[in-house]
Order: sequence, then C-alpha cells, then structure tokens
Amino acid sequence: MRREKYYNPKVEPTGFRHYIPVLQTVEKGGRLYTLSSIRQYENASIMQLLVDWDEQQEPEQTIQQKLERKHLGLFIDESYECQIRGTRGSNGHESSTFIVTPPLPEDIQGFDFVFTQYEDVFEEKPTGWAVTIHG
Repeated sequence: MRREKYYNPKVEPTGFRHYIPVLQTVEKGGRLYTLSSIRQYENASIMQLLVDWDEQQEPEQTIQQKLERKHLGLFIDESYECQIRGTRGSNGHESSTFIVTPPLPEDIQGFDFVFTQYEDVFEEKPTGWAVTIHG
C-alpha cells in the first residue's frame, strides 16, 4: 500500500494572516537552499524552498539524467503533516512549495526543516540526499 498521506484530502490554506521571515540558507554540493519566509494561514502554513545554482558550473548531464525527476519531501516532526504542492524551475533556479498542517507556531526557533530527496513521489525510495535548514 502506498503512503497513506497521499490519499488524504489536500488542505487548502484559508484566512491569510501574515509572513514569518526566516531567511536561512544552506550550501550543499554547489547549490544554495533557501527558506526565505513562511506564509501563515488560519489552518496551515506554506513554505517555499528555493534552490539556486550556477548552470555553467554544473557538470554535463545527459538528456536522460535531466529527464529523471527526483522528488522532495519535507519532515518537521511527527506532529506536522507536510505535503508538496508543486515544484517549478528554470535554468539555475528551482522552487518547491509545501503545505504544513497544523500551522507552525509564530516562533520557529529550534525547528529543523529536513528536505529529503526521493526517487518516487510516494517518498518510499530515498536517494540518500537531504538538507536541513534550522529555524
């Protein structure tokens, strides 16, 4: 059976309240991973992971490697459900959006946001790659 959370209804954030500034960046493997802010809603929080790199510094990849899409998952702790809403990108930049329920507290100091890469969308086959951004 696939991961149960993918069969749960998707939460649609309602009642925007405000932004929580974060501006934390981690460099890993020649890429910058940035969590700039968190959008707070009455029923959820929205987090956006920004990834930036210098395309000219990237090693040459085959077309097949570029087409093999890896998937990101977010883990905070057992009390939060994290669902990916989508990923977009262009040359040298990518952005992944996550919906977190229940909403995060106003003070995120001490929280660890662990972004893990998976071979599949069901988060069953981790690639061994992860990056942690501290709140």
